[in-house]
Amino acid sequence: MSICISISYLSLVARPTDIKQKMKQLKFRKDSQFNASVENVMLAKIVVICAIIELSLNTQLSLINYRACQKKFNCTKILKPSDCPPGQFLDINTGKGGCCHGCREGIKRGESDCSRTNKNKLCAPGLQCSEDFHCILNRTSCFHTMHFNDDIVGWKPTCEIDGTYSAKQCRGDKISGRCFCYAETGEKLFGWDWWRNAINMTCACSRQRFRAETTGRLDVTLHCLPNGNFERLQCDMGICWCADEQFGHIEKGTIAVPESLWTYLPCYNSTEHGDQYLRKCESAAHAQKLIQKKLLNRGVINAVPNQIRCNYDGTHAEITIENPLVYCQMSDGLKLNFATLSKMMGDMNCNCARDEKIFKNAGIDFNLRCRDNGNYEPIQDQNGKIFCVDRDGYAVSGLLNSDSSGIDCDQFFYYAQ
Repeated sequence: MSICISISYLSLVARPTDIKQKMKQLKFRKDSQFNASVENVMLAKIVVICAIIELSLNTQLSLINYRACQKKFNCTKILKPSDCPPGQFLDINTGKGGCCHGCREGIKRGESDCSRTNKNKLCAPGLQCSEDFHCILNRTSCFHTMHFNDDIVGWKPTCEIDGTYSAKQCRGDKISGRCFCYAETGEKLFGWDWWRNAINMTCACSRQRFRAETTGRLDVTLHCLPNGNFERLQCDMGICWCADEQFGHIEKGTIAVPESLWTYLPCYNSTEHGDQYLRKCESAAHAQKLIQKKLLNRGVINAVPNQIRCNYDGTHAEITIENPLVYCQMSDGLKLNFATLSKMMGDMNCNCARDEKIFKNAGIDFNLRCRDNGNYEPIQDQNGKIFCVDRDGYAVSGLLNSDSSGIDCDQFFYYAQ
């Protein structure tokens, strides 16, 4: 049964007249009456939105079902990979009921004579059997990081029970450390918070936007909070609703409405939201797309304006393009003194340039060096102490030889293995 039906937020089988009656109960204006065809379109859009919201809850529900299964089969101990005896590996589907953690044997990385069907010749979790019957890394699974040398690789992401990456990945200590949003497939997404404030951080909004965009949608207008959760007021695909912050479903006692009626939602605040849903950066990006479309319709294919990039909360993304250069910028549009040629912007993330401002504003010392393009310099030198940091600025090695020449920091990065 649909989540939207089961939690009684919105009946997907309701007739358009029922929805119109509900709007009357919420004191919508008389001039907002719709003819039958418009009502049907509205209902169809609401069904689509509700389906999208339902998909965003899949991960959460799978975790809930998994925990219920653990309780049913009395899975009292949560194992770690190190708890398994030599030659065995942690696997979620090995224990009782297919949900208790368990250890199983598996062919190790690089070893041969594996099989994709014979249970006695399976590769270890995180590996896959190649065409020449060798166990190689399965990089689509977060579990592949289990097969890296812990004595070398400085940090590895946490994984979920199904082999996907955990939404919230935390680094450092719980005072000045931070948590970042990640996609199920391991991409770092918009959204972060200080670890000390991240107890309710789900990254559900960032994940939903990422999934929608990776399917080819260019008009996604969901608004995420800076920590990757949902803002309370949401509009997408011509429909608006009041959303639960952690998971984005429609708040109990409210309904989804056409975008033209968004100001009548109980979560609308004129001071906070103003008279249009899109923010300044988003409006500029949307206008740019219209210009590009007109140019293409007239056969002009080379006069493409510099692309405006926005964050999932409607603020400015980390870079701004001013050909031939690309600059780092803060979310408020402040341009920073870090740049590179546009043809070299592929690896530019501006993490260091932005963090320098973020830490300063938080009253935290920042002593790391940035590259000219705003990225972290992998080899850091503080008072003659040499060490490597990853793309987020966290140390991933111990102290190294004082001679930094010839040091390859990639060996310490899980994403470079």
